[in-house]
Amino acid sequence: MKFARSLVLVYTLILASVSSCAADLRTARAEVPILETNAPGGDYGLFEDGQYVPEPWFMWFVLGELSSAEDVDMAKFDYQQGDRFKAEIFIPGHEELRAFNPNIALIGPGLPQPAEPLPFEIPEGMGAIVATSDGTFDYFDIFTQMVYFPRAKIEVIMPQTGRYYVAVWGEPVGMARYALDIGIMENFAPQVLVRYPINWWEVRDYLQWGHWPALLVPPLIAAVLIWLMRRLARRRPIRQYEQITFAIALVGLTATFIVLVAQQTTGYGPQIAMTFSIAAVIALALAGSVVWGAYILTPLRERLNLREFAGDDQFVWVNGYAIHYTDDGPHGAPAVVLIHGFASSVFTWRNVKAALLSAGYRVIAVDQLGSGASARPAEPIYTTQTQAELVLGVLDALGVKRAHFVGHSFGGRVAMQIAILAPERVQSLAALAPEAFATDRPGIARWVRLPIIGYVLAFYSTSPWLVRPGLRFVSARHEWITEAVVKGYAGPLYVRGSALAQVWQARSPKDGAKPVPHNLSAITQPTLLLWGERDPVFPAEDGARLVRILPNVRLHVFEGVGHIVHEECPEATQRAILDFLELSTKTHVGLSFPAQHQRCTSEASESAA
Repeated sequence: MKFARSLVLVYTLILASVSSCAADLRTARAEVPILETNAPGGDYGLFEDGQYVPEPWFMWFVLGELSSAEDVDMAKFDYQQGDRFKAEIFIPGHEELRAFNPNIALIGPGLPQPAEPLPFEIPEGMGAIVATSDGTFDYFDIFTQMVYFPRAKIEVIMPQTGRYYVAVWGEPVGMARYALDIGIMENFAPQVLVRYPINWWEVRDYLQWGHWPALLVPPLIAAVLIWLMRRLARRRPIRQYEQITFAIALVGLTATFIVLVAQQTTGYGPQIAMTFSIAAVIALALAGSVVWGAYILTPLRERLNLREFAGDDQFVWVNGYAIHYTDDGPHGAPAVVLIHGFASSVFTWRNVKAALLSAGYRVIAVDQLGSGASARPAEPIYTTQTQAELVLGVLDALGVKRAHFVGHSFGGRVAMQIAILAPERVQSLAALAPEAFATDRPGIARWVRLPIIGYVLAFYSTSPWLVRPGLRFVSARHEWITEAVVKGYAGPLYVRGSALAQVWQARSPKDGAKPVPHNLSAITQPTLLLWGERDPVFPAEDGARLVRILPNVRLHVFEGVGHIVHEECPEATQRAILDFLELSTKTHVGLSFPAQHQRCTSEASESAA
């Protein structure tokens, strides 16, 4: 919470320092200005394009325009006796408006009769005060970052309680735009800080190119925030609330920067609303912050190198890439190779691995290229064939000539590719919900191929925040998704290059020279298929298709189970794999039989085996 409080404190100090530059801080008790179609003495015109800001800081800040000498803009307010009233006209600091000097009058009960006739009739029982001119000196407003020409001003204590009118008229010059400041002089109100961003938008007006330093303020604040976040990231992981706070700050700064640029480049203060609506600015700010945030937050999230993440685990260099693996169990025992699926790691096999080790097998789990603790090259080489060759390279380095292969999802596809490329190396094949028939990447992967947008999608789609929702989405049973499991699956996402690896995986062709879907019949090794009946990724019907293609296969379908079979139904999955390995070690033929549908229990697995 310290960092979040620091951000709030910094924001407050910035606003407080800006507020100290303001000459008047006041609060309006007046009602919302009502445009008069029947003002005293007739129709004197309207604030047709006026913008009203009913806020403590600006009282009633009106932006208006006179189109002809006959125009009289008028608004009405209710005041109490003794209220301190102030109204002042400012002209936007454009040279063509320097000669524009409109008049202002306060009309209401208890006021004296004017010394000279006014261009409108004063109702009976009312008087009027006409403003005195303040001259034509220049005034720079720190809030709107704009030069004004102050003009007429009225300051008076209201003599009676009642309805009062403010009138503006004069000979138009150029655009004839003006800013009318109306309200009661009061002390600073704390809610000003909270409402400041909205107020700032409402009073946006011309900016002069001479005030370009204002454009540097948002990037400067953003740079300071980024620096603070990176300093914090070196000491400990960035917490979720801190990242959310940082993202909100980026959105606000981006919106501020967009409005500043718009003001600098349009030259039409009150008309900016026509070009940049609030909705458009918010949309642009969000889009800019999303893109900006993806690139800025990457080093904050992906702060670990391979060795820092994997610790003392084993690596082997294959074809120039560092591939991470674990090798447990007696080296003289039959070897079982575990290959995880897309966006996973060797962590997914922890339960299966424990069961295999208890049964006396040598268990080798491999992190695929771009996943887990393996290298993440920024190249389009993430094909099924490349992954298969790298797994074989790990086995070559370990001196393993022949093994049983177990693969999940895309890992099942890689295991099938190995069975096609090097059938002599595969003693048996167990595929858990394998990606067998896909010929291209999923739909979102096509978007990930795009420049800039692709990286943004990859960054946010691999966010650790999405691990739990992602696991729940692909699973039908959720009791296994504990906090420890979520952390285990999210761990590899903190390794440098993770998001970029997703981009290059999407840009890589699916298969190599021998694509899996067209060569499935070449897999003659004993094959076990395990599928969840409610798999939302690769439907169980794919298992039935494989049974018709593969010559030596058995299929188990678990009722009420989703895509991650070995996590949702661990005991039954482990029992099925162990029974299959024992059977396939004794014989290479005669394994095929009709698909077995069973409940997700250890007893069901034992009876089915």
